[in-house]
Amino acid sequence: MKMSHRLRSDSAGPVWGVILGLFLMAVGIGLWIYAKSMHPGSRLDESLAMATIVIGAVLTVYAGREISHRHR
Repeated sequence: MKMSHRLRSDSAGPVWGVILGLFLMAVGIGLWIYAKSMHPGSRLDESLAMATIVIGAVLTVYAGREISHRHR
């Protein structure tokens, strides 16, 4: 059975948002470490890493807020 069929609750969407947000934050941190260690003069990689971290954090906070509002 597919995982999407098992998650039939109303909070399945925000749960996937939290997972995606955490994944984006991990990718952003990895990009930032790569930019700092391999190419110390590259500003584009640092900007891309910070943008990915910020988008992941916003997505995680928003999805977490949606989960907490649905439980009330």
